[in-house]
Amino acid sequence: MFGMSSDVSHYRAEEENILTSFTQRLIELAALAGAGGAGTFATSALNMLHLPAIALDRRGYVVDVNAAADMIFDDYVKIKDKRLFLRDPEARAILKASLDALTNPANLKSLLAEPIIVQRRDKLPVILRIWFFEGPNHAPEQDVQALVTLNALGPKPGPPAAILAKTFQLTAPEAKLACIIARGAPLPIAAQELKISREAARNQLKSIFAKTYTHRQSELVALLLQVE
Repeated sequence: MFGMSSDVSHYRAEEENILTSFTQRLIELAALAGAGGAGTFATSALNMLHLPAIALDRRGYVVDVNAAADMIFDDYVKIKDKRLFLRDPEARAILKASLDALTNPANLKSLLAEPIIVQRRDKLPVILRIWFFEGPNHAPEQDVQALVTLNALGPKPGPPAAILAKTFQLTAPEAKLACIIARGAPLPIAAQELKISREAARNQLKSIFAKTYTHRQSELVALLLQVE
């Protein structure tokens, strides 16, 4: 009951679907907001949600990068000579083909097909998606033609322990455990990180379940991730 179950994986998949739908809607709203400022509008809005994004012009040059994207950049994914550079040869070839299509408006609808997976040595991959702007205000000469969103796989920071404690009336130790659980860490790893026994972690988790009116770890994660 206390390990990460398939329910958590299902929740992550549902979260990804929701995020994809939300991002698409945001792109549509950004396009309607105005041609030149659509990219910065979208990247700024996504940054407020801690979602990495890069705005590109019709030649594939980087127009805007939000702070969340800056935190992801490394030797495998970075901005080089005002262009998005991917060290992974296969991902780089797919990106080039996609960006080449930016110069031909007739090919834009094929851009959104599949995500680009960037493999990294000693790190989990980064998933890139390209979203193109279209709508009543879109024109081929528009400064911003597409938005690239990035998802660096791996543990994400959990909600602040202090906020969790106040929201659910948790003790300080319970809040610290909840923060780690919210990252998707299994209970044994959380216990190890907190330097407590597994039995102590189980008892704290039982108390957290009671205070949050949840019964499974997947339900708890889904609830905790709503806390900002």
